[in-house]
Amino acid sequence: MTPTRFIATISDMSYINYALRKQKVLVTGATGFVGGRLALRLATEEEAIVTGTGRSLEKAAYLQAAGVNMQAADMLDTARLAELVAEQDVVFHVAAWLVYNKGAEAMAYKVNVEATEQLLRLAAKAGVCRFVYVSSMAAYGLPKTTTVTEDTPLDTTQADVYGRTKALADNRVLELGPELGIEVAVVRPGMIYGPGSVSWSVQMLRLVQNGTPCIVGDGSGHAYPSFIDNMVDGLLLTAVSPQAPNQAFQLIDSHVSFKTFFGCYGRMCGKTPRSMPLWGAKIVAWLRDTFNLRVPLTRERVRFMTLHTLYPDTKAQTLLGYTPRVGLDEGMAQA
Repeated sequence: MTPTRFIATISDMSYINYALRKQKVLVTGATGFVGGRLALRLATEEEAIVTGTGRSLEKAAYLQAAGVNMQAADMLDTARLAELVAEQDVVFHVAAWLVYNKGAEAMAYKVNVEATEQLLRLAAKAGVCRFVYVSSMAAYGLPKTTTVTEDTPLDTTQADVYGRTKALADNRVLELGPELGIEVAVVRPGMIYGPGSVSWSVQMLRLVQNGTPCIVGDGSGHAYPSFIDNMVDGLLLTAVSPQAPNQAFQLIDSHVSFKTFFGCYGRMCGKTPRSMPLWGAKIVAWLRDTFNLRVPLTRERVRFMTLHTLYPDTKAQTLLGYTPRVGLDEGMAQA
């Protein structure tokens, strides 16, 4: 069932013209940060008929109260997924395995790559209109150019397991969609922050509060924030735009320095974010990678935090009419 009420350029994207009103929409990973925000928006503002999945529904009471049909599901349970995609109009595949140690690599591949392909095949077989896959800027790996666009090849051999599996799945979705006869689209967000974000809000604030060094070098390296509500706008536009099929879109709000990014959290807690010299960060990252320590500073992250690469969202603006509504200061005020 193709959305018919979409207007390509929308001045107020808090409502995406109700293009998904009364349509059946499946959101995988709805118990997570991004999936939960998306499912809530679909149910309460877009008036869609929403089914959400999660491995555990303990944290889903607020979604159920909002009218989301929450269903427990394991992404590796093919029979269960087949039941859930039946009669859906749109599928947002948000669920992912986030890797923190080397021992989880096999599971990351199964969930992020194999399960994504299986879900796409099931969706095509069930007659789903559009399949929107949430990838990540991590799929590019560490860039070798000063500007990265949607046409930049993804790094499917990078050391970072999350980025590598996201790249493999991202490529597979765009390759397989036309072959299966289903409309597919991919979004590649940056550092998703906002109320409820553990990775880029809660943990970052905690680092600053605890006085843990969180800025590498002089802090001039680029951060790539994506405020959660801006990202959800982009997801909805990707689901309904006639220009979106078989395309990938970068959804990154702006390019600011890590010094500026962490400075926002410093103002929240009244502390000045601490920095560490680049050589010190490299030593910590080496220790982490060598001894499999559960610390967030990998060698890839050290290099990432010293990048000055640009990831423009020109394509999303041009084809989708997308514009980030919430700037960094306003977004941080809500985080």
